[in-house]
Amino acid sequence: MSAEAGWNAAQVGYCSNVHPARNLADLQASIQQHFQGVRRQRGLAVQDSGLWISAQAANELQQPAAREAFLGLLHDCGLRLTSLNGFPYGQFHQGAVKAEVYRPTWAEPQRLEYSLQLAELLAAALPLDCPLGVISSVPLGYAAHWDAAQQQQAEAQLLQLTAGLASLHRRSGKKILLCLEMEPDCVLENTDQAIAFFQRWKTCDPHHQYLALCFDVCHQAVVFEDCYQSLQRLLQARIPVGKIQLSNALICHLPEADSQRRQQVLQALGSFVEATYLHQVKARDRAGQLLAWADLPKALQAAQPQQGHCPELRIHFHVPLFSEQFLLPELHGSQQALLRTFDFLAAHPQFQPVLEVETYSWNVLPGALRPDTEQALLHGIAAELQWVEAQLRQRHLLHGQASLMEAPAHAL
Repeated sequence: MSAEAGWNAAQVGYCSNVHPARNLADLQASIQQHFQGVRRQRGLAVQDSGLWISAQAANELQQPAAREAFLGLLHDCGLRLTSLNGFPYGQFHQGAVKAEVYRPTWAEPQRLEYSLQLAELLAAALPLDCPLGVISSVPLGYAAHWDAAQQQQAEAQLLQLTAGLASLHRRSGKKILLCLEMEPDCVLENTDQAIAFFQRWKTCDPHHQYLALCFDVCHQAVVFEDCYQSLQRLLQARIPVGKIQLSNALICHLPEADSQRRQQVLQALGSFVEATYLHQVKARDRAGQLLAWADLPKALQAAQPQQGHCPELRIHFHVPLFSEQFLLPELHGSQQALLRTFDFLAAHPQFQPVLEVETYSWNVLPGALRPDTEQALLHGIAAELQWVEAQLRQRHLLHGQASLMEAPAHAL
C-alpha cells in the first residue's frame, strides 16, 4: 500500500500457495526458484509477495537463527513481505485436501497459535516503509460442520487473537491485520454475512480494528455477487478490507435448446474434476433461487432436468486471470467480476488494500490447459501479473517504473 493513489508494479504480487512448500527448506527453495523467476521475468528489482507459510515452516521459524537467515533470504531475493496467506495450515498440494483446508477452524486452538506465529513473522519481515501487514485466514470454518458451540469458541479465540495483535503493535510498531476470507459454503460466505458479523464484532471486541476482511473476487463471483456493489456496501458499512485476492472463477453456460450440445459442454466441464481441491458450484434457477453443490462432481451428477433449468453454473476453480475461454466457448472466466473490482478501485482512490493474484490451481487444470514445465508455470504467473498491471494502467492506478537490478539495501 502506498501514500500515493494507486499501486506500482512491485506492489502487485502473487500468493505462493501455488507452489508446494511443506516445510522451511521447501519454502526457501521456492523463494529462490519460483519467486525470483517471476520477479525477473517482470524486470523488477523487488516485488511484494503474499507468501504461504505452512504451520510446520512457521514453527521452524520460531528459532532465532532460522528467522534471521530467512529475513536475509527475503532481502537477497528482492522479496518485500507485506502479506501472508494463513488459510491452508498443512499440506496443500498432495492428496485430497478438499474440506480439510478449513481445518483447523477458528474453533480449534491450533488456528490461534498458527496465526499469532505468522503475525510475529510478518511484523519482523515488513519493509521499513510499510507499517501495516495483512494475513488472510479461514472464514471461521466450513458451514456444513459448524454449530453454535464452535461459533462461541471461535469468537473467544478471535478475542485472544486481536488482543495479541494489539500487543504486537505496541511492541513492534507494526500493525498486523488478520483478514477473514469469505468463501462459498463457509460460515462467512457472502457480503451480507460479513457485514452482520463485523458490525456485531465491533460492539464486543475492544481490539476490533485488528480484524478485517479478505475479499476474493473468484469467491464472490461464484455466489453471484456484483463485486463493485459488494465492495461499495462494505465501504459504506465501514467494514475494513485489508486484502483483495485477484482470482478468476470458472463459469459454464448451459445451452437451453440443444441437449446434445449441453452434454458436450458438461463433458468438457467434467475435465475440470480433480481430486485435490474442493470446487463448490452455485447456480440460479429461472426463478432466481440459488442452488448449490458441495463439489463439482456432485453438480455434474445432478439430475439433468435440474441442470436444464439453470442457464449457468459458477465453479470455485481458480483459473488464469487473463484467459477468457477454456476448451469450449461456453466455458469462460469471471473476468467481468475482476473488471468491476478494478472499476471500484478507480472510483475510490483512497481505498488501497493489498492486491494479490491467487491462482493456486495451475497444476490441476485440465491437461490441455496445464503448464507442462516449471518455466511455463512461472511464465503464466508473470503473465497474470502483467494483465493486472494493464488493468490498473488503464484506470490510471499504476504509477512508477522499475528495472531489473539488485535489491537495494534499504528494501527490507
